[in-house]
Amino acid sequence: MLVNKTLSMMMVALAGAAAGPAVLAQATGTYADDLSRVYEAPQFIRAIKEACDTNQVPSRAVNDAAYAAWRRRHKALLDELELRFTAMIRGASTDEHDYAKNIGKYAGAVVQNREELKEQFLAQGAQEVERRCREFPQYLRSADADLNKRYAEELKSIRKRKL
Repeated sequence: MLVNKTLSMMMVALAGAAAGPAVLAQATGTYADDLSRVYEAPQFIRAIKEACDTNQVPSRAVNDAAYAAWRRRHKALLDELELRFTAMIRGASTDEHDYAKNIGKYAGAVVQNREELKEQFLAQGAQEVERRCREFPQYLRSADADLNKRYAEELKSIRKRKL
C-alpha cells in the first residue's frame, strides 16, 4: 500500500511539474518527489523537441542531432531513471498481470503529462516558440540540460535506495 501511495505521489508530482524546469530543481527529500523531479526533466526536454519537430520543421535536423547527442551523454542516467520508475511500479503490483496493467497506466500518465508540457510550450506564441526551437541545441549543451549536475542533490538522495 505504501508503494501505491508513493507511485500516486510521483504521478501527482509529475503532473505538477508542468510548471516548468525552474520549479523542478528544488529537492524535497522524499524518494518519490526527488525521482519524479529528475524523471520529469528528460520528459520536459522531449516535449520541447517534439513540439519543435511538429511546429518548426526547418530546425528539425539540427534539433534531432543535438537531442541525439544529449541522449547519448545522458544514456546511463536515462536508463537508471527508467529502471527506478519501473521498479516502483513493480513494487506496487501484486503479480505480473497487475504489473502489466500498472505499467500501462503510469506510462500513459507520463505520456499525457508530456503532451500537456508540449501544449504549454506551444502556448507561448509563434515567435517565442520559433526562438526557443532555434535555441534548443544550445540549451541541450548548456548547464541547465546537464541533468547529473543540475539534479545532483536529488540524484544523491535517490541513489541511497538500491535498485
